[in-house]
Amino acid sequence: MRLIILLSFLVSGSASAARFMINDVTADELATVEGVDAETAKRIVSLRADRNGLDSLEELRILGLAPSTMDALRNHVFAELKLKKVSKGTYKSVADVLQQFDHEPDVLKVQAMAMSYTKTNPSLVEGWLNASKTAYALPAVTLTYDKDLDDYSTWNYLDLDGNGDISDTERQLNTSRVDDDDSIGVRLAWRLDKLVMSSERIRVINEAQDIVKLRDKVLDEVTRVYFDRRRLQVEQLLSPASSLKEKIKNELRLQELTASIDALTGGQFSGSL
Repeated sequence: MRLIILLSFLVSGSASAARFMINDVTADELATVEGVDAETAKRIVSLRADRNGLDSLEELRILGLAPSTMDALRNHVFAELKLKKVSKGTYKSVADVLQQFDHEPDVLKVQAMAMSYTKTNPSLVEGWLNASKTAYALPAVTLTYDKDLDDYSTWNYLDLDGNGDISDTERQLNTSRVDDDDSIGVRLAWRLDKLVMSSERIRVINEAQDIVKLRDKVLDEVTRVYFDRRRLQVEQLLSPASSLKEKIKNELRLQELTASIDALTGGQFSGSL
């Protein structure tokens, strides 16, 4: 059974705005949304085709769209609520139940996605620290090039009539030489004070500490949401809702949790399902 629910809030000037369903909208229609250009619209439609449909706008984060573009899409594009048929099964153990979700990434992979998206990977931080440590290990190199041209000549002056009159003298070239000298200089300079503890390294260490705090928050949040979602999945599997109201409630909650994980992983989570 497929149920489409549109939840929208009418604000001043938005009642007449065009609204589209994420899995039905065309690239041309998307391009009419303010803040979405034709190239972005094509990328969205291409992602939708690759994933055989989108369950949440948060999946679009994997395209690296600007926050303003995401906000524009949220105002004009809506996702579908698809009620999946869930039948109560018979399971003999915890392993039997959890095996039903083997097609989904485990929590460690989802945590890795979150760290990759937020650029809080331990390896990335370690790379920054190593780079700051070796930044001044190499010397500053200065190259100089000089070219010196000297024209050297000597002359003989002959007194033609012997009266010492300068006007009667003749000048004859004695020797002539041109010196062409090239010189190249190389200067190496080390900042020994920077090798011990530079201001750059202190800055990187401070930023690394902030990143570690951010990573802890991201991991705490993505882990919490991941297991909230898994508990809901298990509940739906073991005790399927009987009323339409409960089915809608559970499916909305599942989509909400999935979208939250996509927001923390840049849309990578849904792409891995």
